[in-house]
Amino acid sequence: MNKIFRSLICEEQAQLTVLDVTDLVNDAIDIHHPDATAARILGGLLVCGAYCASGLKEKRGSVSLTVRAKDADGAVSVSADAELHIRGYADGSCNSTLVGGTLTVVREDGYSVPYVGTCEITSDDVSDLLAKYFQVSEQIPTAVKIFAEIGGDGRCKSAGGVVIQLLPDASDEQTERAEKAFAEYCENADSLASLGAEGVAKKFFGGLLSGVAYELFPDYICNCSESKIRGILMSVGKDELLKLAAEQGNVSVHCHYCNKDYVYDARRIEEIFDGKTNG
Repeated sequence: MNKIFRSLICEEQAQLTVLDVTDLVNDAIDIHHPDATAARILGGLLVCGAYCASGLKEKRGSVSLTVRAKDADGAVSVSADAELHIRGYADGSCNSTLVGGTLTVVREDGYSVPYVGTCEITSDDVSDLLAKYFQVSEQIPTAVKIFAEIGGDGRCKSAGGVVIQLLPDASDEQTERAEKAFAEYCENADSLASLGAEGVAKKFFGGLLSGVAYELFPDYICNCSESKIRGILMSVGKDELLKLAAEQGNVSVHCHYCNKDYVYDARRIEEIFDGKTNG
């Protein structure tokens, strides 16, 4: 089961988040069948997406993260919303290193202009990727140790980790306590597979918990639907779609996140514009 454990620690001067999203990453692997390199990058970015989504305040909020490697044409993208529906894909042209590439984060609250932040990637460790984003784009001191471990069989053995963010005016004493506990976890990060999110929180941070703890349960869920695809088709126009269908035999719309194809022949296109179909 995917789980995110969140609580304040260190006399409510820091926010602790522990994630275990191994099943979520394996769902993505089942859908996309990436090679080991792409699976590692996609898995790590799915952990990042789950973490960012867990902090969304508005019900209409969403966040997307896109990694573009320096010497590759492709990208790895993850999208998530406040309902903790996480999805992502790797387009297959990822290389073995992220260094020199970029991470772009788009965060929306559903009401105002989206916030867009971009930072250069200086490490292949996805922990450094997320920590640098918060440091550069949001100026929030953040300690990150997250990962996605891919086994020789292509399956994810463990995915998740720990994120600690200092709150404004955190004292030196409480900062040192948080850093000490975080360092101890980092030396035993492989314990996530056996302990789970709550177990890691209690074992390494139990003495620091000071706020109300709560759990969240993210899942790999794509938000595409027939109604959304119909909206896209309507924006293209009936005549243009019928022309494409005549040339190609049909019009196909592919969703990268769930690998699903929506296929429409001339008859279905006519029905959409005549209002005779709901799916």
